[in-house]
Amino acid sequence: MMQIFLLNFLFLLFFLLFIPILIDQIHLPDKWKTGLKILSFSIAIISCISIPIKVEGGFILDLRLVATIIGGIYGGIPASIVLWLTNISYRSLFGGEGVETTVVLATVHMIFFVFLFPKLKKLTKTEKLLIGTVTGYFSSIFTIAYITIFYSPTVPFVVSITLILLQTTAVAIIIYFQELMGEMTIMKNEILRTEKMEIVSQLASSISHEVRNPLTVVKGFLQLMRDSNLPPEKRNEFLKISISELDRANSIIGDYLAFAKPSQERQENLCINVELEKTVEVITPLANMNSVTVKVHSISEELFIKGEKQLLQQCLLNITKNCIEAMPKGGELTLGITRNDNDILLHISDTGVGMSEEQLKKIGEPYFSTKGEAGTGLGMMTSLRIIQSMGGSLKITSQENKGTNFELCFPIVKK
Repeated sequence: MMQIFLLNFLFLLFFLLFIPILIDQIHLPDKWKTGLKILSFSIAIISCISIPIKVEGGFILDLRLVATIIGGIYGGIPASIVLWLTNISYRSLFGGEGVETTVVLATVHMIFFVFLFPKLKKLTKTEKLLIGTVTGYFSSIFTIAYITIFYSPTVPFVVSITLILLQTTAVAIIIYFQELMGEMTIMKNEILRTEKMEIVSQLASSISHEVRNPLTVVKGFLQLMRDSNLPPEKRNEFLKISISELDRANSIIGDYLAFAKPSQERQENLCINVELEKTVEVITPLANMNSVTVKVHSISEELFIKGEKQLLQQCLLNITKNCIEAMPKGGELTLGITRNDNDILLHISDTGVGMSEEQLKKIGEPYFSTKGEAGTGLGMMTSLRIIQSMGGSLKITSQENKGTNFELCFPIVKK
């Protein structure tokens, strides 16, 4: 008996907790996600009914009502109706007097959650946990009482206690972890948004700092040109310099906007030499603000990799930005390209504070950062995923107080 109930319990954990968590990780429209979750809840009910505890009078006891309760709390009115139909239709296949009991119990639960759902959406985690646990407890009591009063079969005491404990516990556990995962998802999205805004803010600050230099030069020459006694050749020279400085400012702004504007999600052949130059152009103002010298060692041969331009730039920016921040007192940021048979090796190194072996092992883990409270670790995690999605790999070596080296390896593709 206990083995059957525990098997029901495992069905519920898999279809009500594990599968919905996987569905939330898939990039699908919300309607599709809701439909897949309702399908998973229905399979949980079918699984529980398929392996029940049989008692006198053709009644079968299982934990199917846990799926009904969870579906009512998180799936809303559509889920309640679908699960009501699943309960009745599948239980009818087995026959016996318990079919009528299933109709009554399923209908009561459906009506309860249809009317209660609008209020459930506004409840806190603790309130949902309390309502779900109480509903699971009284649902078990109501099931046993209904069978006993109207049909008078002998439901063993041990079976009754086990049903009550497991059903109540299952509802509480699943609601707790559902709410916990929901909170973690919200927190992760908020941290990602904050990380992006921080990068944009720092870049905007560095770009504006860089743009002020040519604008200051232009302003100075325009003031000099107000002198009516200025020779024509000097005036032309000042105009030429002013136009050149304005072009430089426009180029800086253009590079920044080209990087910041999201591109369409599509793979294309990317020239690694060109992409590295763009990264250097974008990151140089930030490096200058932090007294960091940028050195580039490229190769004349044009090498191509397959990927999405905007994502590759995001990856390179995250890594180079981390390198610059690892040199608070200034230093040297070196970027280079080498070729190894059929692979391109992109080297990014700094002369910063470095990392210990323990820190290196945790690189790429969510919320781990060597920046303390100032970092989240999501930038590095995102970079790793981008590299992997392009069929590449990342090797990191570091020594404390000497610096860190990042070696990005990508397969070469034909132009």
